[in-house]
Amino acid sequence: MRAQEYKNGERQIEFLARLRLWVKYRIFARLKGPPLRPRAGRDAVVFGIEHHISSVAACLKRGDIETFTRRLSELTLQLLSGPLWGRALFIPELDELAREASLIVAPSHNRTTDSKLLVHVASVVHPIGGHTRVIEDIAATLPEYRHVLIITDMGMLAPMELAPLLPRFEELHLKVHLLKAPNWAGKVRELSSLVAALCPQAVLLLAHYADSIAFVGVAGHAAPRVVFLHQCDHIPALGASRTDYTHIDLTPACHRFCASRPKLQASLLNLTVKDIGTVQLVERHPIIGVTCGSPHKYAGTSEFSYAQLLATLFSNGVARIFHIGDMPASQKVQICADIAASGQDASRVVFLPNTPSLATKLVEISPDFYLTSHPIGGGKATVEALSVGLPILWVCPPSTLPLLQADMTFNTSVLVSALEQVPAAIHQLETEKSTLAKRSREIYEKHYSPSAFREGLLLAINLEH
Repeated sequence: MRAQEYKNGERQIEFLARLRLWVKYRIFARLKGPPLRPRAGRDAVVFGIEHHISSVAACLKRGDIETFTRRLSELTLQLLSGPLWGRALFIPELDELAREASLIVAPSHNRTTDSKLLVHVASVVHPIGGHTRVIEDIAATLPEYRHVLIITDMGMLAPMELAPLLPRFEELHLKVHLLKAPNWAGKVRELSSLVAALCPQAVLLLAHYADSIAFVGVAGHAAPRVVFLHQCDHIPALGASRTDYTHIDLTPACHRFCASRPKLQASLLNLTVKDIGTVQLVERHPIIGVTCGSPHKYAGTSEFSYAQLLATLFSNGVARIFHIGDMPASQKVQICADIAASGQDASRVVFLPNTPSLATKLVEISPDFYLTSHPIGGGKATVEALSVGLPILWVCPPSTLPLLQADMTFNTSVLVSALEQVPAAIHQLETEKSTLAKRSREIYEKHYSPSAFREGLLLAINLEH
């Protein structure tokens, strides 16, 4: 009973945390001036916002850091729209303004560096979330360094949101600082002063795409190495074009664009997950699969919807799909209704709640394959499936936007780009299961193992190389 109450409490905390973020990042003041009509260039740069950039720049010119930081965030938030989503990454003019502001807030000065201290800067952290896991992975991979996490925007719910994470952070010796200033400018100066007082060897930025506090508060000279971890890999984000930061991409699709900007000198750091062993594959007919991801990754359609994909899998010999991850009841009902409308048994999709470790859950279920989320693919979840040696069924229709075409499997997955290809894909999963599983594990060991992650991380932030 207590265990169930604890789980319910965790879900309530997670819901409140995400609701607060939804309110903050979806409901904001309308920008003054002409209507905002941004467009994406072929090089993933945002165009068409010149007037609004001028308005933000005017705030900086008159030294109003409070209004400048707030409007910088508001303008970036407005860019999360259809014309740019999946097509644009860079906002060079806003990044240059943020860089100039960071120099005003924290003029350069010499100081002694603590060579064994790393500072992580994040907007928020979640008990379940790939980006929070990246911070934990870095701390676990570099145990010889001390780690401090500065969180810029947890709001009044911080104690509740942090409660499930504190035992994990304590195990990693990851100390947490929450910014406490009441306004934008105060938080910017608090962040800048805190980093200066800590004198770290490196600052690792894993902040939200519109977190102007982080990108104004951390100047390029804040540490011998300031690393921008490009987590917002399919939307315009502050920091993505900053040349005073060391730029590290976390997905191959994003890196293709960033590597095309020579001044950025971007490098690719493949994600990692802890090695807990592999799934014990068994001879099973019909086969079963697992998928995992946030609800938004299964909403909407491309050439076909998630429900249509499931119905086609069921009609071609897949017995069951376990769907891991909390999802609104209305979305579940619609998925099941669409499956039933296709003439298939909707009970064959089994919805399971969030899990602290996807890899552990996969070993427990012991499925025959992992199905990538659709219509929006995932990165970290696919890596976890590779780590336990599962064949990957990668769904990527032709209309998938360039920044969402992330094959995390290095061409070892079974690709489905149209529903007509499902029968052949299932046949391949059935007849080549052992070979595909072996390839998945080999890809994990070569590209995603903790040792590979450590080597890439040290090389990217130049701590020992």
